[in-house]
Amino acid sequence: MNRAQIVSVHLHDYLYFRDIDIFFDSGLNVITGETGVGKSLILDVFGILLGIANGRVDSYNAEMVMDIPVDYPEYDVFSGENVFSITKKGNRTVFKINGKVFPKKIVSKLLSEFITLHRQNSHIKILEPNFILNFLDETSNNFEDLKKYREYFERYKKIRKLLTEESLSDLRENLAELEEKIIEIEKISPSIEEEEKLKREYDIALKAQETIEKYNYILNSSEEITEKLWEIKKMLNEKHEESLNTALDIIETLKLDLQKEIDEIESYDIKELEERIWDYNLLKRKYGPTIEDVIDNYENFIKDSKKLKERIKILENSNNELEQVLNKMRKYASLLSESRKNAAKKVLERFYRHSRDLNLSFELKFQFENVDFNYFGMDKVELLGSAIKGEKLKPVKNIASGGELSRLMLALELSVVSDGILIFDEIDAGISGITGNKLAEKLKEVSKNYQVIVVTHLPQVAIKADKHFVVNKTDNGGKVCELDEEKRAQEIKRMLGSDAVLKFIEE
Repeated sequence: MNRAQIVSVHLHDYLYFRDIDIFFDSGLNVITGETGVGKSLILDVFGILLGIANGRVDSYNAEMVMDIPVDYPEYDVFSGENVFSITKKGNRTVFKINGKVFPKKIVSKLLSEFITLHRQNSHIKILEPNFILNFLDETSNNFEDLKKYREYFERYKKIRKLLTEESLSDLRENLAELEEKIIEIEKISPSIEEEEKLKREYDIALKAQETIEKYNYILNSSEEITEKLWEIKKMLNEKHEESLNTALDIIETLKLDLQKEIDEIESYDIKELEERIWDYNLLKRKYGPTIEDVIDNYENFIKDSKKLKERIKILENSNNELEQVLNKMRKYASLLSESRKNAAKKVLERFYRHSRDLNLSFELKFQFENVDFNYFGMDKVELLGSAIKGEKLKPVKNIASGGELSRLMLALELSVVSDGILIFDEIDAGISGITGNKLAEKLKEVSKNYQVIVVTHLPQVAIKADKHFVVNKTDNGGKVCELDEEKRAQEIKRMLGSDAVLKFIEE
């Protein structure tokens, strides 16, 4: 196989469709059924996997088997059949490839390389301001140049914002204030551990102070006792001298021991502790209320100062840098513009071939206009057209009918598709008669090179199908049946509304 193909879709549980299997042909696959049976619901799984549609219920489970022609070793996805699944329960949606969970963006990106989905009212996109620009960028594969341009454009906006909203002198003043705070905190160099240690040591120092006061009182009292003992010694005879000397020795020893302890305690500098605690309390009052807050604010001051320095540097070099960025923007915007104009020429060449096949007589032109730099570059592109030859071209959105827009959109999509799978959800709305025949022939022609899956109400399209599926809704839920020739004739008869018309077509 040298092109992608959807092999099958299985709806485990989607609204009223349960355990439904659909096996597709490599050519033209047609899905029909009465109005309101849920034909378009079958295509929801493609839209969800492509990331361009949301499911219509809060809980569902579906999977798609697709044969792809290339390898994606970075995702462990290789050529051949691969299973893409989607499961939603409540607010949680899970995307998988071959049973392995992947981000939605990766699944959508991979599948979008092979599948083009045209849903009802897709032609409305032509009316959106930036659709044509996106369309031309996809056609010309401008993604790298557009990415580079947008990087410089974002830089340009930041510089312009700085120049218009900020003053260099104000920034420098703010930086000076921040650096003053940083220096103040760094001078103290606070830590949670030191604060706890200071509290412990201060408690000890306070108790020591109480001890010194008590010991001094005892020393004073001991001095008085010594004086009294000397008076008593003078009054007594020698028989009691030994006892008095012993008492005096005991008092003196006590005084020496107490003085020694006082000297040791006084070496503990409570004043230094109080000064350090004062520094901590000052920081907490200014940047607290806790030392944890002080440290957090310090870290924020450092970050803010770095940002301010960067902004100051940008402002100081703003004019020079702005000119450099503008030169880069001009370069990439010019590349984008040239590439888009070349793409527009190629698209128009292909468009006219497809539009003729779709019975669409429409002159078309991409009108380019230079504008100020914006997210897309410096191009404004409008699609002009005319349904009457020789008439002045006007914006397509103002002159084309819904049916014309639908066929115009289809012709544009066919002009740019290069490989893979085309899925159409009732693109034939508002189309009938000869135009319906043309559309059927075009879809059949396209299905020779691409797998085509189409939901339709046109019997002309259904007749051309390589595989025909019909959707029914019963009391037991939704059903999708692949039709054999006999049942297919009955379904086309229903679509035509007459045996006579069917017989006429068969003849």
